[in-house]
Amino acid sequence: MKALHKTLDVLDLLMEKGIAGVTEISNELNLNKNNVFRILITLEEHRLVEKEEETEKYKLSTGCVVLGYGFIHKHPLTKLSIPVLKGLRFRLGESVNLAMLDDKQQFIIYVASEETIKPVKVKPRIGRRYGINSGVSSAKAIKRALKGEAGFVFDYEHDEKKGISGGACVVRDYRGRPIAAVEVLAPMYRMPLKKIEEEVKPLLEDAALDISLKLGYWD
Repeated sequence: MKALHKTLDVLDLLMEKGIAGVTEISNELNLNKNNVFRILITLEEHRLVEKEEETEKYKLSTGCVVLGYGFIHKHPLTKLSIPVLKGLRFRLGESVNLAMLDDKQQFIIYVASEETIKPVKVKPRIGRRYGINSGVSSAKAIKRALKGEAGFVFDYEHDEKKGISGGACVVRDYRGRPIAAVEVLAPMYRMPLKKIEEEVKPLLEDAALDISLKLGYWD
């Protein structure tokens, strides 16, 4: 089991950094270089990582994409959510995301997305992971729900540096536990605060309720 934990730690590190060499991984995870090299060779054999010839550093490979694709399209949450996301994207004309809370309640992971057809788009978040204490709206809404706030908690996102705005609403499972959030993001000039309050928030709350009911939620 220790070997498995080390292997998963290496994958987590590569997911966060994007690319890293043996020495860097060894230092970051406090692992012996020989152990790191053996782990990377095994992962490479299973097409989960690949080595860049020019830099001799490692990065996640297409095998991870295949695993992620299988998860996204077979998990009940994403299967039931995608039609709702499509409908929400159609109504608002903006990009819609679904973020899932991890089992340890430490991170959110973006597992589904419906992008706007407008030429100016917000950078996609699918596949990205954020800490529960981060400033993204999905994390903020879920964190408030985990602290005991009832109902379909909504929170805002307003990032002047990146020029994006939007909001997210909590999705609950059949036991009423917060497990995900449905989120809308757009360039700030297309989504001022008034529009979020009057148009986006009610539709997000309806979408979150719809997904929750499909999961068996009963108030």
